[in-house]
Amino acid sequence: MKSIGRAILGPRRSRLTSRGARDQAARLERQLDAFDSRFLTGAPLQTSSGPLCENPVFILSAGWRSGSTLLQRMVMANNPSIIVWGEPYDIASPIQTLADQLRPFSADWPRSGYFVEPRGSDLSNEWVANLYPPAQAFRTAHLAYLETLFAAPAEALGRSHWGLKEVRLGSDHVRYLRWLYPKAKFVFLIRNPLDAYRSYRGRLTWFADWPNHVVATPHSFGRHWRRLCNEFLEMQDQDVGVLLHYERLGDDATLSSLSDYLGWSVPRLQEMARLKGWNSKEEKPLGAIEKAMLRRAVGSTARALGY
Repeated sequence: MKSIGRAILGPRRSRLTSRGARDQAARLERQLDAFDSRFLTGAPLQTSSGPLCENPVFILSAGWRSGSTLLQRMVMANNPSIIVWGEPYDIASPIQTLADQLRPFSADWPRSGYFVEPRGSDLSNEWVANLYPPAQAFRTAHLAYLETLFAAPAEALGRSHWGLKEVRLGSDHVRYLRWLYPKAKFVFLIRNPLDAYRSYRGRLTWFADWPNHVVATPHSFGRHWRRLCNEFLEMQDQDVGVLLHYERLGDDATLSSLSDYLGWSVPRLQEMARLKGWNSKEEKPLGAIEKAMLRRAVGSTARALGY
């Protein structure tokens, strides 16, 4: 029987290894610390000329229909030097997939002997089944990717400053972006989930994670909202970025706080032109079942945020 179980399930050691890998991959903070302590102590992050902009602005919204496009426009309105990209290549997940590359790193992976630095000059006479470029090159390549995709096109348009807004990025992605851009600015935006879902409801084919997770029900929308809000609150506890409520974007105190944080004046909400999006639809009231499903999904997080 033991041999049958081993054949069906695999050896116990393999199952434990798989479980440990999943636990490790769940949180990026430890991996980034391990990478830095092993490979980057005393080694500054460099590209051929350094970042074109050291302090990009990341507007991160807790899901869709929360006012992130309005805030994106407000951030650009009085600062002609900045362009804020809008959910660039959204379901291709460029930032998420880059961040995931860091999840395997630890105090003992990759093994020190895998790197090219300690090798001799005649590699043909060495065991090179695992032969890695320097770890510093790994990090520099990540920065170069974002610089090529976001910073260089901004510069070509005459914009010395860039940023982006997204509706899917959470705390691990903030950690990853701060790893590459320690001076980056983060603006977290939330909205009453009932109002956000009512606006979203006619668009039930958008993905939180393509191709596996389409947000098609009040419950899946609420879970996405709750996860991101909790992670934004975690970032606030670590004094990272500013947290804004959509309902308070017209308040002078909110605008003053945001302007001080960014370093330039953000216009009043009333000064912004009202625009219709690509898929503007009439919003109808939510039914009792939809409200119940949504409230169950957002749970105590919504109450803690005053919704």
